[in-house]
Amino acid sequence: MLASFRNTKVMLRSAQQVRAATALTKPILASRLYSSPAPQSSPKPNQFTMGQSSGGGKKGGGRSNLIFGFHPFAIFASLTLLGSGYLMIVKPFLQWTDKQKEERDDKKAEVEGASYTAEQIAAFPFDKKTVVFVLGGPGSGKGTNSARLVSDFGFVHLSAGDLLREEQKRPVSQYGELIAHYIREGLIVPHEITIGLLRNAMMDHPESDRFLIDGFPRNLVQAKAFEDTVCKAKKVLYFECPESILLERLLDRGKTSGRSDDNIESIKKRFRTYVNDSKPVIDAFAEQGKVITISCQGTMDAVYKNTEEHMNKFFKEIGQEPTPSASASAGKKD
Repeated sequence: MLASFRNTKVMLRSAQQVRAATALTKPILASRLYSSPAPQSSPKPNQFTMGQSSGGGKKGGGRSNLIFGFHPFAIFASLTLLGSGYLMIVKPFLQWTDKQKEERDDKKAEVEGASYTAEQIAAFPFDKKTVVFVLGGPGSGKGTNSARLVSDFGFVHLSAGDLLREEQKRPVSQYGELIAHYIREGLIVPHEITIGLLRNAMMDHPESDRFLIDGFPRNLVQAKAFEDTVCKAKKVLYFECPESILLERLLDRGKTSGRSDDNIESIKKRFRTYVNDSKPVIDAFAEQGKVITISCQGTMDAVYKNTEEHMNKFFKEIGQEPTPSASASAGKKD
């Protein structure tokens, strides 16, 4: 019994010593694991340095377990954590972003190649065409004046809005719901879709040298993308009109147009989009000297007469006859 009691005291005393030793060595271990030792002028006899042995079995020798002041296990654990983090977080994220990019590229290719192959697109002489953009706030008369310009100057009229609405109604279109959402909210449809539709429409009229594109570009991104992938516009017709007059015209048109965006809520959203995104496009083209500004205040005939005079002057400046040739007129499609 006495021996057992003594053994118990010894065990308790040993446990207390272990705890005390652990408490004392924790800070030392921590400093060794997570911080580099203070620089020393020369290595101590028992300190191991990279590429150097301390003498193997000689007295006072023995290789230290520290590498650059770090315990090998700490280095191994850190590398393991880094590797696990890459495999569990970084790599899946990179794979996800690659997948998203592939999906966007696939959608873009589907739209751009819906009617023509890449070889046909590359061979089409876009840079030899005379492209005129028609811009202005919603209800400024872009479509009305464009129709008369087609008749008098032999343009092929391409309305970005009409092309999007036609694509939206096409039964097999995978972008119908997307386009409907953007139009309903008064937002700008992604430029890959719009430019793809415009480019295909231009290629549908290989006989025409003149294209009037109204309602496009609606922001600077669209403008640059069109110039990079199709061609540069020769001129920009800007129909300027106060917002109060535009609102009145749109509300009147909404009574008979049947368009989903001819309601007060959508109209206000379209005004905001126009001011925030489309107006900077006009300013950018104005800096290049490409903008013809037409006031929309007045009768329709007065507005068009002003437009016609400017277009006659423009064609003379670029060395073309304002009135199209008979062959071009005969080949023109409505």
